[in-house]
Amino acid sequence: MNLQGTGYHPDFGGLVEYHAIPLSRDPDTQVAQTIGYMRDLNRADTFSPAIMRDAALMESGSGDLLSDAFWWSKGKVKFQQDEQTAAPFRRLLDDDVVEVLIRPQHLANMAHPVEDCDGIQNYTAALLRSRGIPCSYVTVAADAREPNRFSHVYLACYQNGQRVALDPSHGPYPGWEAPNVYDKKSEWPIDGPNWCELLLIAAVLAGAVYLIHTWGIL
Repeated sequence: MNLQGTGYHPDFGGLVEYHAIPLSRDPDTQVAQTIGYMRDLNRADTFSPAIMRDAALMESGSGDLLSDAFWWSKGKVKFQQDEQTAAPFRRLLDDDVVEVLIRPQHLANMAHPVEDCDGIQNYTAALLRSRGIPCSYVTVAADAREPNRFSHVYLACYQNGQRVALDPSHGPYPGWEAPNVYDKKSEWPIDGPNWCELLLIAAVLAGAVYLIHTWGIL
């Protein structure tokens, strides 16, 4: 069951409208659903005024948009685990909040934006897609404690047909790519099929964990 409401969140400095969406308990299906929602939010926000403003501000004049987007996002959005961001919502739901997605345009407008790897990559992808650079999400197993589970997401960006990895949440420099130590990796083009609608049926049937995404700042 989808849940919507409003509540105070300190990271937003006031009331925020939220949308809680049930996810499957199967780890791979859960990741595919989350990627689907990230894609939908990205496509909705890429040409929003806030993203277009930040995309103009990020350009250094060097002509290297990938580097500009990497360093801009790394400096603008502070990394914060979903567990901390989700804390104010937990009392509103009987079940677990396993993912939090803050829309790219909301990160652009927050005075002190915070997100984990998925939100930071999604914001960066929106900046680049607003400048005509196609991007894909790349999921990889990066946690030794769970080597069979996707645990990190970064970007593959295609400028002039050349693939360049960008990971402003964890990477030390543009082009750095998380090693695929556990041989579990998938790439998900943002301009691709809508897996979200197909997988929502499975989520409703096996729900009881939630993805929260912000819908509007009040």
